[in-house]
Amino acid sequence: MTTARPHRTRSTRFRAILAAAAVTTALAAVTTGCTKEIKAAPPPGPATPPSPSADPQAAEKTALLGVYRAFWDASLKAYSTGSMKNTGMESVGADKAYAKVQATQIYYRDNGFVMTGEPVLSPQVTAMETAAEPPKATITDCIDSTAYIQVEKQSGKPVETRDKNRRHTAVYTALKIGGAWQIRDFDISRDQLC
Repeated sequence: MTTARPHRTRSTRFRAILAAAAVTTALAAVTTGCTKEIKAAPPPGPATPPSPSADPQAAEKTALLGVYRAFWDASLKAYSTGSMKNTGMESVGADKAYAKVQATQIYYRDNGFVMTGEPVLSPQVTAMETAAEPPKATITDCIDSTAYIQVEKQSGKPVETRDKNRRHTAVYTALKIGGAWQIRDFDISRDQLC
């Protein structure tokens, strides 16, 4: 017995091919519409170098102003305790600057005075010669001592002073010795107000 094979005509085959193509096209359209397009990230470009500082001495000035503030912190300790011990002055102040702070501290101690409060500082590096040997710099400050008061150590009573203006210009000289800045001298002008 022979089984009859279904007979396909050319047009039937053609319709089957067209139907398969239509299904494939529809399936591709649906799949493409449902997926997100993934874009590759652009390749990294060359690293942008940091912009040069407007001031090539900015780091040195920052370091110097840090030493200047440490010098003031040490001075405040000496003037409030009546002693140069444990103030840290040796690492940030030398020469005439150290001697002037020590002389003032001795004056306060011998007269029974101490200083209370803190001055307001506004320092600026006004000159810097890093090529000098040793490197040197100048700091100019307007020191406001309105809240920095001399008092009697025993009673805490304020000491009357002749100076009614509490804002004075001061100039500090610094040298860089052994890779570290030190305040070496200063002059606080009683006549030049700020």
